[in-house]
Amino acid sequence: MGMRLPLRLALRYLVKRRSSTMVHLISGISVLVIAAVTTAMVCILSAFNGIEDLVKTLFGTLDADLAVVPVTGQVLPEGWGTHLDSLEGVAAWTAVLEDECVARDGETVRVASLLGVRADYPSVAPIDQAVVEGEYMVGGNDLGVSCACLGLGVRSELGISSDELEPPVFSLSAPIRGRRLSTYRERAFRTIPMHACGTFSINADLDTRYLMVPLKDAQSLLARESEVSRFEVKAAPGWSQDDLAHHVKSHLKAQLSDSDASGFRVRTRDEKHKFITQTNQAEKWATFAILSFILVVAAFNIMASLTMLLLDKKEDLQVLRAMGLPQAQMESTFALQGLAINVIGGLAGVALGSLLILGQATYGWLTLEGSVVPAYPVRLAWTDVFGTLAVVVLVGGLGSASMVRLLLRRLHTQP
Repeated sequence: MGMRLPLRLALRYLVKRRSSTMVHLISGISVLVIAAVTTAMVCILSAFNGIEDLVKTLFGTLDADLAVVPVTGQVLPEGWGTHLDSLEGVAAWTAVLEDECVARDGETVRVASLLGVRADYPSVAPIDQAVVEGEYMVGGNDLGVSCACLGLGVRSELGISSDELEPPVFSLSAPIRGRRLSTYRERAFRTIPMHACGTFSINADLDTRYLMVPLKDAQSLLARESEVSRFEVKAAPGWSQDDLAHHVKSHLKAQLSDSDASGFRVRTRDEKHKFITQTNQAEKWATFAILSFILVVAAFNIMASLTMLLLDKKEDLQVLRAMGLPQAQMESTFALQGLAINVIGGLAGVALGSLLILGQATYGWLTLEGSVVPAYPVRLAWTDVFGTLAVVVLVGGLGSASMVRLLLRRLHTQP
């Protein structure tokens, strides 16, 4: 007979109306509790996935897929970029010079992070899509002036007006290397004028830190002629960040001299924001562990249901034992009953949770007023769905099997 008879008996007890209303009620409550916890697990894990995607999208607005950066020092030769031309896997690349500067508008002064970029920077990072005021004309325009694109927070703190017919002018200053401030005072700084042609907004942190200017102007201000801080690279379709990073690293090492080949490293965007990603993953799986513990507590409802069922079917057990049904098969019958409750509750919870997440992703039921996104971000990952269902079945199966074995042995010893 194998497992056929225990399975048939378990299904019979599951679908047949109970002789005891209490058994029926407790079984229904058990299914609802398992379904509720499973729904919560699917929704919360999907919310963490959505937050992770949002973080990647926000930082991807200013960062390319990977960057070639110096191992030591601050700069690389600008000419190295030619080795990236026509390289397989590279959809586009550009050069960036980054350093601190002093921005001034009238009497208002603040320190900001200066990004010197070329006109092709939007080809590797969609910063032009984050412009909320004016236009992105860094590196090339029809005005015949040097245009900057400022973070919304930087522009607000400087108090640069935005209602003028022509882009307002402000100044940028940077220390001249080798000159002490105490000795040279104002002559210790190099200053250039700049036009505020556009304003971008990504998130509060980036908006209050960065302003972007043409690469040539940044090189002139910082006295870094033909030098850059890094090369930003966009991956071609079908190339992962890790695969392209390895490919670019191998190619550059083959093209450069031995001394230069050890002077750079290739960093992916995920590596740059590794701490944020790891923190989100740690929170996600810590939450999963807590909800799994709640699921264990919820499994006690199933044990109560099985206890009531065993007491209700005590006479049936005596008949089955008299007919020669082995103890192991009786245990399997009621263990399968508990497993069935878990499976039904788990499937119902997974279905409901998936529908809620798909609905949120499609219709944006839960909105976020004043946020960078109109609706709460979510993403349904099938690995999370199947993982949740596996935990539900595992916890319910093991709990039911151990509980049934204990109860049947106690009933067997009773007169």
